Amino acid sequence: MTQKELDALIENGDFEHEIKGSKQNKKLETHAVKQLSDVTKESEVKATLVFDNLDKVLENLDFIGEDPFETIKAVDNIKNIIFETMEIMQYQDIHRQKIERVIHTMKELYMMMGASLQELDVDIAPSAKYICGDDCNDDLIDSDELEKLIAEANS
Repeated sequence: MTQKELDALIENGDFEHEIKGSKQNKKLETHAVKQLSDVTKESEVKATLVFDNLDKVLENLDFIGEDPFETIKAVDNIKNIIFETMEIMQYQDIHRQKIERVIHTMKELYMMMGASLQELDVDIAPSAKYICGDDCNDDLIDSDELEKLIAEANS
């Protein structure tokens, strides 16, 4: 932001609004990233529980058929494990909803940033294609081409 633009913001009283908007955007962005991180961690824990439960089911299947009492006990255990696994799987829907909320927040941020940048009618130079220290310099022009461009611009 140029000094002229900064002075205009201060003069119009928009500076405080601009700072508050920027802080709010950062807060939304931080909240969205934290939500995604939490969902990822919780999803990993729940996925591990599902695999543990499947392993328990396989263990209980070994007891089926040996003894009628053990078979009934194993079937009851399997039923309980299946119900527990179904409860765990309900978290997937909750995670989907959380991810959708984060996506909507990110879309809002994108739209707010786009609108803010469009409102700034600033004449800025195009981005540099090469900065000293860059590894790739394929699209650089040599000294002769640069002098030719300068000569064309001055005429």
